[in-house]
Amino acid sequence: MNIMKKSESIQDYVVGIRRDFHQHPEESFKEFRTTQVIVEELEKMGIEVHRISETGAVGILKGAYPGKVVALRADIDALSVTEDTGLPFASENKGVMHACGHDAHAAMLLGAAKLLSGMRDEIKGTIKFIFQPAEETATGAKKMVECGALKNPDVDFIFGMHIWSDTPMGKVMLQEGPLMASGDMWELDIKGKSSHGSAPWQGADAIVCAAAVIGGIQTVVSRKNDVRSPIVINIGTIHGGERYNVTPGSAKLEGMNRAFSPEIRRNLPVWIEEVAKNTCAAYGCGYDFNYNFVCAVTTNDEKSTKLAKASLAKLIGEENVIPSEKIMGSEDFSEYMEHIPGTIMFLGTRNEAKDCCYSHHSNHFKIDEDALPTGVAAYVQVALDYLV
Repeated sequence: MNIMKKSESIQDYVVGIRRDFHQHPEESFKEFRTTQVIVEELEKMGIEVHRISETGAVGILKGAYPGKVVALRADIDALSVTEDTGLPFASENKGVMHACGHDAHAAMLLGAAKLLSGMRDEIKGTIKFIFQPAEETATGAKKMVECGALKNPDVDFIFGMHIWSDTPMGKVMLQEGPLMASGDMWELDIKGKSSHGSAPWQGADAIVCAAAVIGGIQTVVSRKNDVRSPIVINIGTIHGGERYNVTPGSAKLEGMNRAFSPEIRRNLPVWIEEVAKNTCAAYGCGYDFNYNFVCAVTTNDEKSTKLAKASLAKLIGEENVIPSEKIMGSEDFSEYMEHIPGTIMFLGTRNEAKDCCYSHHSNHFKIDEDALPTGVAAYVQVALDYLV
């Protein structure tokens, strides 16, 4: 049984449905059309389908023989980005774009479901196809777990993938252990006192205070943190003031932190609030600080990752299965691995000759669709090898 050849035989199907998803992108928890297409496709394959949340779905394929349960996951949401690729199947939804490849993930998992449904008489065990909403807000995996995606039947192992624009087409990256950083969000409201802009001493300038807080927070990275364990503190937005000639009485910062050490992850809100508290006191301001732990570190299970590596080597050769350095981005796939063993790989889609060389979340983002059969085959081969 040559899984790669089987996968290549349905490339037109996978490319077609990927382009359909790309042309009709939907933001997190708004993936209604996408979910409907997925459900209809799974039903055509004779796969049992459950909508366990408003968007997203789980397909269940029971093999001919009892055995273990493996889950295959794809995320399905798009981003609030205005596409500028010039592709003939570019987004028709203004201001929304599949700029991270989730259209490809969903299409590849449907392709895998198509192949596996044709092999059900040979399968020992059960395969669950998890089509997850809202990865971009890092809340979809948690929603799926809460709604029972890993239950009835209970999943023993989960496998996922993400296309990767920095990795050449023909290569995949897979690595045991910590792979992607945690991702946690926070808000800081600085409460000053407004006054006439000509008399700032009569107020407490929240924007000047915010500027000092921003500078102070970066010393957490350079002076508080052990540099042998990398972190990133990104302050993504700052809003303050009402008018050019008023000393501003309020300012708001929003940020996101990345870390690999669980201990440092727990310390980050303490360190940031310490800077905020003391800086605000020095500038005569008050503050409110809200911190939300969102995504844990994505840590690939050692045993199942080695199995997946062997499966991938069968498909594309051991030399094309390469290790990955730690990635400071986050993935809510980590939520599943808080409950069961799992592993996630990166599928290379970079091809400069085809102008497929832009970063994820870019409005020019493109992928080499010739990589899609490898992704389909990876889902299939890993599932079958696990269920042996």
